Amino acid sequence: MFPKHAVYILLTFLLFISCSSDNDDTIDDTDVTDSVLIEINKLRATGCKCGTDDMPPVPALVSNSLLAKTAVNYAHEMNTRNFFSHISPEGTSPIQRAAAAGYTGKYVGEVIARNYSTPAEVVTGWKNSEDHCKAMMSSTYVEMGAGKSGNIWVANLGQ
Repeated sequence: MFPKHAVYILLTFLLFISCSSDNDDTIDDTDVTDSVLIEINKLRATGCKCGTDDMPPVPALVSNSLLAKTAVNYAHEMNTRNFFSHISPEGTSPIQRAAAAGYTGKYVGEVIARNYSTPAEVVTGWKNSEDHCKAMMSSTYVEMGAGKSGNIWVANLGQ
């Protein structure tokens, strides 16, 4: 038989483990730049239709770590604060958020989405939104970073 105090220690340990796993409030914040970049660059390579406009092929985007950091942070902010907009509740825009992270490019565009499961699905969703599609297909943008938090996706496009 086990000593009585060993049983109490074991029960306390098991209770701690079960409680800590029940209260796991971690948020899955992920840099998804590589996988989203592949999907967007497929569109950019072939061209597509954005609304009624034919968009010709444009050069591929490249990854930018500051834009990725900005995208992950903003996806996290929208997820944890329960809002969904290109402009934060404090009034900051995508270019202001990117500049605050140290990005020095002249242009920043942003595409956001929620409730998609994969990079291919979210890019298809953006393609089906005329404004988001035109942003992804714009030759103005040459680099990109993307992030996901919970079910919120953000891609920041820059030059």
